[in-house]
Amino acid sequence: MISSILDSPVLLVCAAALLSIAAAISILIFRVIFPTIITHPWRLPPKDSRQSKSDKKSTVVLAGSFNPPHLGHLVMIRYLAERYGRVICCIGVNPNKQYDVTPQSRAEILREMLIHDGGCNNVTVEVVSGYIWRFARTQNASSFFRGIRTWDADGGDERTLQ
Repeated sequence: MISSILDSPVLLVCAAALLSIAAAISILIFRVIFPTIITHPWRLPPKDSRQSKSDKKSTVVLAGSFNPPHLGHLVMIRYLAERYGRVICCIGVNPNKQYDVTPQSRAEILREMLIHDGGCNNVTVEVVSGYIWRFARTQNASSFFRGIRTWDADGGDERTLQ
């Protein structure tokens, strides 16, 4: 009886499915515990590489409050604009926060910075009042970037976003 159960194809399929599910969960847990953190200075992939060609076809989102926009933001935007085909800077609106400058004004300041900087022709600036990840999905973004000041200051909050 026991040998016929162990030889059952249904049992083998169930075991394979459970192993696949366990592997997927393990990968997700690993990504949450050990996120990919890219530190400055960032390196571009070689121009003729498969990665570079793939990136040039991609749309990415850089999310933040940009309160106020500054040169650190501009450095990140330059890097993303050089690496990816389309960059969308999303100025998030948190209704629970008070801002000295309106989101629309911050967007205008950032647009002016990009015009004066030049070379970022593939960058757009949007004000998003809902969930930015939902907006990113509507734009078919392949990656979602956020800048943090330090891991101690912002890392805990960023980890909960994963």
